[in-house]
Amino acid sequence: MYEDVRLNHVLRGLDPAGRAVVLAYTGGEGSTWAEAAAAIGATDPIAFGERVCRKAKRLAGGQRRCAAHSRPAPTAVP
Repeated sequence: MYEDVRLNHVLRGLDPAGRAVVLAYTGGEGSTWAEAAAAIGATDPIAFGERVCRKAKRLAGGQRRCAAHSRPAPTAVP
């Protein structure tokens, strides 16, 4: 587990190969998603890197929406 709640949410939503690509990308093993996918040995790194990128962005967006809904509503000051 990582200290960043958002990263943990994204990683939980991915399969092991997808997690490996995200960690390779964020760890600097590739400057593109395709390079990160190639670093973990994906057979079609361009397609796999793109799929992981789209899913990671979708998961991150969902996490942001959940966080926004869980914040208490601001109260009016008289």
